[in-house]
Amino acid sequence: MDIKTREIKDILIYDVKGEIRIGEEMPVMLHDHVKKQLELGKRYFLFNLLDVNYIDSFGVGQVVGSLISIKKAGGKLKIANLAPRIRFVFDVTGISRIVKIVDDEETAIKNYSD
Repeated sequence: MDIKTREIKDILIYDVKGEIRIGEEMPVMLHDHVKKQLELGKRYFLFNLLDVNYIDSFGVGQVVGSLISIKKAGGKLKIANLAPRIRFVFDVTGISRIVKIVDDEETAIKNYSD
């Protein structure tokens, strides 16, 4: 997994690439990165998962842990650009019921207040 960040309108966008799964080769934990940004005062996050091709239960835990930390800090998380199989995992695990999932980044940024 590779994470690149950028910011638009106070929204910290995570461009995630690869697989979100457990493994020794994963140098960065998504949730740890989010917690560091929360400590720096960031509150609005968008996970752009366009280039994510696999997620396991560990990855689901990283997303849920991030969501919990963001909500506790009074922030908001949206997720954009899900491949059909990743969307299926989010639907089956219930993530799609607790976090706003949008089709694309532009829609997420434009309508961040909802």
